[in-house]
Amino acid sequence: MAVNDFNFIAPFYDVLARIVFGNAILKAQTTHLSEINENDQVLILGGGTGKLLEHIPFCDRVDYVEKSEKMIRIAKRRLVNRSVNFVNHDFLNWKSATTYDVIVCPFFLDCFDEQSLNTVIIKAKELLGTDGMLIVADFDKRSINIFMLHSMLIFFKWFSNLETTKLLDLRTFLLKNDFQENEIQLYKKGIFSALYSPVSKRKP
Repeated sequence: MAVNDFNFIAPFYDVLARIVFGNAILKAQTTHLSEINENDQVLILGGGTGKLLEHIPFCDRVDYVEKSEKMIRIAKRRLVNRSVNFVNHDFLNWKSATTYDVIVCPFFLDCFDEQSLNTVIIKAKELLGTDGMLIVADFDKRSINIFMLHSMLIFFKWFSNLETTKLLDLRTFLLKNDFQENEIQLYKKGIFSALYSPVSKRKP
């Protein structure tokens, strides 16, 4: 099994997330989507079953990069009022000449070990245009329950060959890679949603 392979759990992923976290997962994924404008080009990384597609405002372009083929199949069945370019590919190996206004990472960054996470964040930053915006919804190491965290890591290591063996402090990693945290919303069970902008690309 390849690392971070979510094909096996794709059919029951949404049910599992709802049982464990209620509506907190979806709420975190969708909180900041209203920041998307109609002329924006949007990149979604690791969108899973695509529930957030039903909440994205109309915009110029949506590219949806997801490594799991079965997740893509489920996401394609969503009824959305726009064209979505589905890309079944590993983001670490994927290339694009497009510059994006918004990149969305819905519970995507927590899959990686330290080396891969740095690579992912740097690559995402390179794909953002001037005044681009990064939307991150994920688990906050500072507030998540330790027992729940270890249970999740064991589960996903067993069923998805999760790359990482621990939850990294994602917010700190983003700051270290020259992202500024502009707005954050915290939810129950150690979940957060935040807006980031690349510091080096901000207008003086």
